[in-house]
Amino acid sequence: MSTKYMVSGNNLFGQWFLNEPILEKFELLPKNNSPALKFDDLDIKDLKLMHMSWSYNIFQSRNGLYVSGAWDNNENVMKRLDIFTENEFRATDLLAAGNDDCLYVVDVNRLKLWIIDPASIKTSKFHPLDLEFNTLGKMEEEKNNVKVVKMIASNKSVYFLTNEGSIFSGVPPRYLDTSHCLGTVCDIACGYDHYILLTDVGQVYTWGSGKRFQLGHGDIDDLDKPKEVDALAGIKIAKVAAGGFHCLALSEFGDAYTWGWNDEGQLGVHYDDEDPSVENLIQYSIPKLIDIYYENDGNITIDIVDIVCGSKHSALKLEDNTVWMSGYNKYGQLGLPSKIFPFVKYFKKVYESCDDFKVICGIWSTVIEITSN
Repeated sequence: MSTKYMVSGNNLFGQWFLNEPILEKFELLPKNNSPALKFDDLDIKDLKLMHMSWSYNIFQSRNGLYVSGAWDNNENVMKRLDIFTENEFRATDLLAAGNDDCLYVVDVNRLKLWIIDPASIKTSKFHPLDLEFNTLGKMEEEKNNVKVVKMIASNKSVYFLTNEGSIFSGVPPRYLDTSHCLGTVCDIACGYDHYILLTDVGQVYTWGSGKRFQLGHGDIDDLDKPKEVDALAGIKIAKVAAGGFHCLALSEFGDAYTWGWNDEGQLGVHYDDEDPSVENLIQYSIPKLIDIYYENDGNITIDIVDIVCGSKHSALKLEDNTVWMSGYNKYGQLGLPSKIFPFVKYFKKVYESCDDFKVICGIWSTVIEITSN
């Protein structure tokens, strides 16, 4: 089994090992060592993408973690993160997440956390912090079996989801009360300052800032704790995703819903351009069903199988292995020429393949992760 990556979007800091600063179509990452790579024992095809920020990427190889792009006040960097010995690294199972200020790397089994400042390596904590996830009512033996299954980072904090369905925020981790949520939490996502969770019975809850309607409750109120998105009640949701100030939700029947800020068309909502009532509509305060159309206006009835969000762009993968995207395209993150398509306000087909692939969105970029035998 091998993995390769096709990338479009922001490469201003050399984070994708390619020469062009803006990638306006999906480009295959070099198969062999790039001039950007300074390690004889490292091949790009052996790298696994762990995290994308707007200016750097984190990759995992067989012998360590590597950063590419802007790092420690330099650009076009390709550097090993020397936070493990080789033996330690081989025994770890890692997750990475970051924001403008910090990169977080967690060992999901040993519950150790590294906090790294990308702009000043000298201030970084290369000695890991021990994480303690204390949940009221849990027996000591249950606490010993806790693992981190997902980690996300907003502009304000870092959040951890454990294998028992508990959410913790910050360092040291503080328990977020989700006892009022129906079902067990199975996924979390975040934008710049809002959060969304999904339970195993298909219920969706949001909290955080609501100033751009990104919480989907029909108002701009901020919330300190998760509140159910009432407009999705009765619809079993299978996946959620969050952009900078918007959200997507995918139902078990292959329908997608969207809400929040729409200043660059990132919601992809199809409306009548001639209708004066929607002339200045740049937000949707409650979830709205997404319709996808062929360019000749024929409605597409193929099921949606995956949803992904960037900062101001969105991607849908359909059952026929096509990818449709909408939103901001200044850096070519939609895989389209930015001068012709500075933004796309409706979902437009940008990619198709016979291979098995996954779509991943960064802040200003999009990645097609292709898996083949």
